[in-house]
Amino acid sequence: MTPVKWLLLTVGAVAIITYVVWWYRTREDSIKGRGWAAALRAAALLLAWLILLNPSLPVSEAQRSDGRGEVALLDASFSLLRPLEPGGSAVWHAALDSVHRFDGVWLFGGTLPRYVSTADSLPAEPLFGESLLAPAVRSAAAADGRRLVVYTDGAVADAAESVDLAQRYGLNLSVVKLGSVYAELGIAAVDASTWVQAGDSANVRVEIVASGVEQDSVRVEVVDEDERVRAAVWAAVPAGGRYAPVQLAFPVGRRAGYRRFAVRLAAETPDPEARDDQRSFYVRVNEEPVGPVLISLRPDWEPSFLIPSLDRLTDAPTAAYLWMADSLVTLDGYRRVQMATVQRRAREAPLLVLHGYGADAPAWARSLAEGASRLLVLPAGRRGFGLPGWRVRVGAGASGEWYAAEQVPESPLALDLSGVPVDALPPLLNVRSIQAERVWTPLLVQRLRRGEPVPAVAAAEAGDRRWAVATAEGYWRWAFRQGPGRQLYLALWTGVTGWLMAGRTSGDAGLEPRRRIVARGEALRWLAPEDADSLAVELSEGEGGGAVWSAAAGAGEQLAASLPPGRYRYVARTFRDGRVAAAAEGPAEIEEFSPELLPRGGASLQDEVMASSQDEATDGPGRRSRPLAALGWPYLMLIGLFCAEWAVRRFGGLR
Repeated sequence: MTPVKWLLLTVGAVAIITYVVWWYRTREDSIKGRGWAAALRAAALLLAWLILLNPSLPVSEAQRSDGRGEVALLDASFSLLRPLEPGGSAVWHAALDSVHRFDGVWLFGGTLPRYVSTADSLPAEPLFGESLLAPAVRSAAAADGRRLVVYTDGAVADAAESVDLAQRYGLNLSVVKLGSVYAELGIAAVDASTWVQAGDSANVRVEIVASGVEQDSVRVEVVDEDERVRAAVWAAVPAGGRYAPVQLAFPVGRRAGYRRFAVRLAAETPDPEARDDQRSFYVRVNEEPVGPVLISLRPDWEPSFLIPSLDRLTDAPTAAYLWMADSLVTLDGYRRVQMATVQRRAREAPLLVLHGYGADAPAWARSLAEGASRLLVLPAGRRGFGLPGWRVRVGAGASGEWYAAEQVPESPLALDLSGVPVDALPPLLNVRSIQAERVWTPLLVQRLRRGEPVPAVAAAEAGDRRWAVATAEGYWRWAFRQGPGRQLYLALWTGVTGWLMAGRTSGDAGLEPRRRIVARGEALRWLAPEDADSLAVELSEGEGGGAVWSAAAGAGEQLAASLPPGRYRYVARTFRDGRVAAAAEGPAEIEEFSPELLPRGGASLQDEVMASSQDEATDGPGRRSRPLAALGWPYLMLIGLFCAEWAVRRFGGLR
């Protein structure tokens, strides 16, 4: 035990003995055998205190190696699908042959290990998309296992925790290494544009990982479904255990719909594990934009917090640009974009957001504001200005600090904004007056929390057009930290932009899977919209194939389809009052790829076991500890001591 536990044991023993002696000498009658009763109670309380401190007791090698309690733990993660050696069969087949001598086997990898009673019942393929050993160690210890034989390729995510757990349970942990080490490359992550307008280019970010590769560079290609190369770049091969990011841009063409592309590594020599050398992704190509366009005329934090609110409204991401050095660049990579391209997107977008708009706004920005059908303006500068074509006049910015008022005015957003505490929110700056007809406001602010409340946002309709103007600056301060401020920020801007885009959002928003492509072992998931009674989804194999899965869920519930790797097509329908309210269909895919197939660096399970053995050398040869609380006999002894005290008291005439 540690010195602290020894101190606690000593103090506890003194306190227990003092208490028992005091009790029996002052509170109990003097009877024959009173000393024996006191000794039994003190022994029972001392044992209970010892169990709570849970010291480790030495277990000899002879006790642990008597042939009983030997348990096999077989790594059943997808990493065992890798080749045993370049060009060879999977490691899994060798693993199955290795465990046939055991009567039962624990399959580990996920949070819930699986026990197989006979070797003939082992699955034909691994089961888990992760490599967790600790849950299986706990299960084997609960089943009275003493010696654990772990069959694995060494790539265990919780190796250190598992070895420490085996030590605390007093288990003998040995490792049988499966597979071999060879040079390989892999694609760890792919982040691509989900929506692109016809004729434009899509962007994709790739992360490459390698192990033992001698070459300095590798060719990264983007190919379409016809295996035509759309873009290619040479990337530096990263060192073992590191990731190398690569950026590519490629034209998507003008054919509308969901387009499937793939990123692949064109290495000089064949990779032994090819399933992590190519990753697929889908891009939705539309003739017209279905997502908002945000143009920031000055650098600021506001777009970073506003864009996620805009993205929640449609199935297409917000196209965001920054006016910098007399040119427009994208906010997600600061790539220069042609002015004509941005102007075309802004005119066709369902919502135009102009951030940093003021009296000195460039002529092209004033022209876009005049021609927009749905417009949101976040102003800047101290001077007043007018919105051409809208009959809206924005006043000059007023000095001072302006705080959100507790009073929520009547508006379409009143229910969403009421009840949010505003006392601790940071102030807004440069509040402006708005001159326009039939204006409504969702939120009010007050200077220094005193005086007459004024609108924090003003909005109105002009025929079939809608506009909204933020009257202040610095809303992003509310969302900078978790809490009521972020809650208010999301409710305000999601509500305002949702009102602006009413009737203009994509009809299948919310009916798409949460992720269109998932890794092997993961499930395709849908979330039923809150504004529908139910959601029904049906999956079929490829184009024109038969249905392989279908399910339904109520509002706010989630659907999950766990299927083998393959390409599928889904049909999703929402229902309201017994009728179909909305429908959508499209492709979905479960890849052959799994993160378990990637090359890995760092310490393996064998390394952790060896390090643990060196740390325990001072315990002496053939000795290892097992915690007292993990044994059964202390609890039986505790019950026996209390029963013996009761018997002595009973025969002596005490209750």
